[in-house]
Amino acid sequence: MNRILSINKSEDIVEEFQKIGVTPQGIKSMWQKANCIAMKLKNIKTGAANIIKQNMLSLGGDAAVARGVVNGKVDRSDVIILGSIQNIKLLQEKLSRQDIFEIPEICKSINQLLKIEMDSQEKYLNVRGHILSLNRTLIMGILNVSPDSFYDGGKYTALDSAVNQIEKMIAEGADIIDIGGQSTRPYSKEISPDEELSRVLPIIEKATKKFDFPFSIDTYKSQVAKAALEVGVHMVNDISALRFDDKMAGTVAKFPDVPLVLMHIKGTPKDMQVNPIYDDVIEEILEYLAESIKIATNAGIKERNIIIDPGLGFGKRLEDNFKIIRRIEEFRCLGKPILLGCSNKSFIGKILNAEIDQRLEGTLAINAYSILNKVNIIRVHEVAPHKKLVRMLNHLKKGDR
Repeated sequence: MNRILSINKSEDIVEEFQKIGVTPQGIKSMWQKANCIAMKLKNIKTGAANIIKQNMLSLGGDAAVARGVVNGKVDRSDVIILGSIQNIKLLQEKLSRQDIFEIPEICKSINQLLKIEMDSQEKYLNVRGHILSLNRTLIMGILNVSPDSFYDGGKYTALDSAVNQIEKMIAEGADIIDIGGQSTRPYSKEISPDEELSRVLPIIEKATKKFDFPFSIDTYKSQVAKAALEVGVHMVNDISALRFDDKMAGTVAKFPDVPLVLMHIKGTPKDMQVNPIYDDVIEEILEYLAESIKIATNAGIKERNIIIDPGLGFGKRLEDNFKIIRRIEEFRCLGKPILLGCSNKSFIGKILNAEIDQRLEGTLAINAYSILNKVNIIRVHEVAPHKKLVRMLNHLKKGDR
């Protein structure tokens, strides 16, 4: 039957090529032509923008530029290159022969973005000796041990109940467990490092002795991170992306092979939901996270240890959260694993008109969409249903890992 093929995944089009007897060399060439992308470049000189557009048209693609580029009425423009990977590789080859209008820097940017787009090799996260594959979606289980957390505040403040919940999440298939003693729900108040440590350290000490398993500390305080790392925690999850405590970057850098999650937040938990406004929410979060990556690497944290999180619900309006989710794959441009935490948050409740304990289906829907759009880690309260979700999606993506 004649039909239009569904070729959203490269494995599917390669399989179709093989069925009709295309040679391996032909497959290598043509699968790139079947993968069309839109690549955005920022603040390009008008001369270079014109060169890019004319070259892309000659190669069978196109490039969107500002209205005043063609007649020279603007000095610079953002450029959106439209074409297959093969088109853009050929564009890069043509541009590499030129040394005007900052084109060498543009070539470098295009090359970096192409590498991210085409990179399908197995990757690993070294969590202080625990090796986790990033070729599958990792599940980070949430353990809140503060009395006022929005979802399960007060449930796991006692040592035994906390350890029992850890054991349950491990049995259900969590890959990492994130332990937090400071609530960061909207309008929450900050507690002292000593109070936070009194909540988390006894649990971390017992858990790390009882379970050979990677644990994360959810804190933005360097004093808490240092103490937790010294007693055996494996990872740091900082909702401020190193902005609330200028000693955090240096503290984490002293411990080798400790992954660090950098999350975007607008404001502080106390005021983040007081009329948060963005001109371009994706662009602003990307710039914020790029700056935090610089802070981390300047302090000595290795690039391979950095994970990014766009911070759903942390200084975001309803429309901001859903724009981030719909365009989550764009955050891959930073070249870092992406963590997403939507679990049972209020924006899900607004869409479903659902109370906190009735938001699992909405959480699963968002996480399913995000996994299919290359999110690496999902942070969840309910591990068991998400483990089933991940297994099913991995099977659909050709490889039940």
